[in-house]
Amino acid sequence: MEFLKKNILFLAPMAGYTDSACRRIFRESGADAVVSEFVYCRAIISDAARIFEKLSFSEADRPFGVQIFGSDTAEMALSAKIVEDRISPDFIDVNFGCPAPNAVGAGAGSALLKNVPQMARIIEAMSSAVARTPITAKMRTGWSLREIVVPQAAVDIQNAGAQMITLHGRTKSQGYSGDADWELIECTAESLSVPLIGNGSVEKLSAGRLRSSACTGFMIGRAALGNPWIFSRVKSEIAGEKYIPPSASERAKLALKYAELMCDGRDSGVSAGNIMHIRSRVIRFLREASGFKRARVEILKIKTLDELKDILCEFF
Repeated sequence: MEFLKKNILFLAPMAGYTDSACRRIFRESGADAVVSEFVYCRAIISDAARIFEKLSFSEADRPFGVQIFGSDTAEMALSAKIVEDRISPDFIDVNFGCPAPNAVGAGAGSALLKNVPQMARIIEAMSSAVARTPITAKMRTGWSLREIVVPQAAVDIQNAGAQMITLHGRTKSQGYSGDADWELIECTAESLSVPLIGNGSVEKLSAGRLRSSACTGFMIGRAALGNPWIFSRVKSEIAGEKYIPPSASERAKLALKYAELMCDGRDSGVSAGNIMHIRSRVIRFLREASGFKRARVEILKIKTLDELKDILCEFF
């Protein structure tokens, strides 16, 4: 994984958020690497409608990873081979951490934290199925505070072939509540020979903690929603430099670029669903800007890209 470097910053995969337009915006705003929304292994195998549209990316998006979830060893291996053959991402990541009911109900995501040997079997099978693409994994610290599985589980999947591990410092039961356990993340990083990427409450870490971490890099998820500039902020903190927040006009410019990417340069023929999606994202980008409250009322009414341009020009 030649793209890895000390203090590399990843945008976390987030279902419903990290579409191709979002990934492009975050790459341009300071994220060093991005990952797709997670996709079900069976959807890849069956070539479900639009599944590879969700995974589309350009060379400008690299380093780019595809995240897959599932629980069946053979299906996970086959899906990895299909992804490698069709789109050649820089890495294929296995989701061992999602606490969402649809993933857990399928015996996948964080459900596999109760079956570490199966996690290792999945990694081994996928590593054997691909010819050139590194297999990585994203996991949580355990099922609950009474059922912590790291660092040993991370060591086990490393030994099975995982070439990088991302550790979210909460358990499945915690969901996204409370702060991530960075002591446990650091302990796990020190137990591995492969790179470990720390995830969870990164935005709350001190500059000193970031600089001294045993982690190779960091992954930022929910804290980046509507705030792609967080990557620049974290980089400034690591470098000991002053961070200058974006101005209202800079926020508006980025919001418009996202909308243009979503519309693919079209103003007419944009679906109602797409417009609703654009409204919500644009509002997130602008929420810290002066003049936001007045602009928000008008943004919620837009039906075309030109209308959005006019509003942004008027208010920002």
